[in-house]
Amino acid sequence: MSLIQIPHTENPRNDEEAYSFRRGRPFLFQVVMPGTNVPLYSHLLALHTNPRSVDEKMTKGKTVVPTYGGFVEFVWPDDFDSISCSHSTGAFISANSNGGGLTSGGDIRDDNGLSSDRKGTIAWERQEDLLELFHNNGMVYDSHGIPAIRGRIMMIYDRGIFIGYFTTFQVTEDDSHAFSFELSWEFKVEQVLYRFPTHSDNTGSQ
Repeated sequence: MSLIQIPHTENPRNDEEAYSFRRGRPFLFQVVMPGTNVPLYSHLLALHTNPRSVDEKMTKGKTVVPTYGGFVEFVWPDDFDSISCSHSTGAFISANSNGGGLTSGGDIRDDNGLSSDRKGTIAWERQEDLLELFHNNGMVYDSHGIPAIRGRIMMIYDRGIFIGYFTTFQVTEDDSHAFSFELSWEFKVEQVLYRFPTHSDNTGSQ
């Protein structure tokens, strides 16, 4: 964990605190080395926009130990099972020599040959990065394109640092969101590296 520094969203009205519960951390993703929790890259992938909703599914922690006369049951605090989010991409805003602006078109080029359609926008690139992260899911492939080693994805946000993988990822394009996509995904938590302290014990859906 010493290889990366967890960023925080800036708040111009509060320069003294490095972190505030009110503004929170962005959702951050990283690929970790197979068999370890060491990040592979020096940068993190952040969601382009804040999630509209976050659903945390918890599991009951319990350990049953057999004894000579019966069983001893240890009950632990609830732990994370999966985390689901729904959000949108950023708006597809083109910045080309013809004026730019919101775009939802196809392969369009300006006078200089620069793309002015949605595939040439920053928001498109960010959602493609997230989609590729889901497709790979931390896998390491051999020279024939066959998965050789199963890696893991690290996810960081207000609740803590988690290791796991994506189980679902859905992209929706409709008329009501002409200049952005709607995204929804679920992240399976296999290991909790660290839980950030919070002001509330509310952990979402049970």
